[in-house]
Amino acid sequence: MPKPDMPPPRRAPRLAVAALAALALGLAACAPSLTVDVGGSVRVTATSTSGGLLTVRIPGHRRGPVEVQHVDGSVFRIPPGHFPPPGACRIWHPHRPPGQQPPPGACSDLERRVPPGAYLVYG
Repeated sequence: MPKPDMPPPRRAPRLAVAALAALALGLAACAPSLTVDVGGSVRVTATSTSGGLLTVRIPGHRRGPVEVQHVDGSVFRIPPGHFPPPGACRIWHPHRPPGQQPPPGACSDLERRVPPGAYLVYG
């Protein structure tokens, strides 16, 4: 039981706590995710949209391969000759060879056609 001369402990309103948690998640999504590997490739971290779409953004002016790391730790590579052109996208299946990937296209069209387990790669 609290002492009569002490005010009761303050509790943060639930709405404020939820807002802070959402802000923290939003800031984490904006954090840079590039690390340069010794072999000259760049590793990027795949992100997931609210709808569950897995996405990858190719850093500009890349000449070497890009390694994509998913949140579960799995990694796959996208060779530079298979990057989508700037402003375009490509659906990428991590377990298919580069030559068997679908062709690049308009991001607005491909966003609706990414199957489970595949990634939408932004050029």
